[in-house]
Amino acid sequence: MHQKPRRHVRLLAATAAALAGLGLAIGAAAPALAAPALAAPAVTGVSISAPTTATAGDTFDVTVTLTGSTDVFGYEAVLAFDPSVVSYVDGSAVVPAGGFDAVRTASGSVDLVYTRLGTSPALSGDIVSTLTFRATAAGSTAFTVRSLSLVDSASAVVTSANAATSPALTITPAAVSSPTPTPTSSAGGSGDAGTSASGTGGSSAVDGDLASTGSNALPYVIGALALLAAGAAAVLFTVRRRRAGDAR
Repeated sequence: MHQKPRRHVRLLAATAAALAGLGLAIGAAAPALAAPALAAPAVTGVSISAPTTATAGDTFDVTVTLTGSTDVFGYEAVLAFDPSVVSYVDGSAVVPAGGFDAVRTASGSVDLVYTRLGTSPALSGDIVSTLTFRATAAGSTAFTVRSLSLVDSASAVVTSANAATSPALTITPAAVSSPTPTPTSSAGGSGDAGTSASGTGGSSAVDGDLASTGSNALPYVIGALALLAAGAAAVLFTVRRRRAGDAR
């Protein structure tokens, strides 16, 4: 009579253990069923678009495209170039919406870092980023993605082996425009000057002639005045004599 209860106890214990083991197995499997492991971030290729010609002083865009991306929550791309002929225009980066970017510059390179924000989904497909540069001197350069790192939604970092180089960009010197000659009054001035000089000369000549004539005629004028005075005196003397005779 006492053996049956013992058998029931053992059976219940065994059943409980089995259920417990099954529960643990299901619990362990549940996360895997609920959230399957994500693939590592990846891209199938990288391309760079840039002009092939420019003039010193021009600004132009360089576009970096990550093609065929999967589960890319962020990335870091280092773009290299010749700093003696081009320079990055600060604050010009244009990146996918819904994220945050930071650009660090060094001599001959631009380090572009981009990440999604908060619960934003990771990116897939083509990821396009555009940077603006300025041609600073005549010469030639190409743009190269020197390194590329990808970050997935779980913050795992993968270094991509993809790289790219743009066609060479040739920069020509800025055209130096010759200053447009400013119309001068040299011809007119000469004419004016000539006219003025001629007029002045003529006036001077006339004045000189007049002065000379006046100077030369002065003795004659004085002589004429003297004769006039003498004539007047003779007339007066004659009149007085006649008056005196009449008085006698």
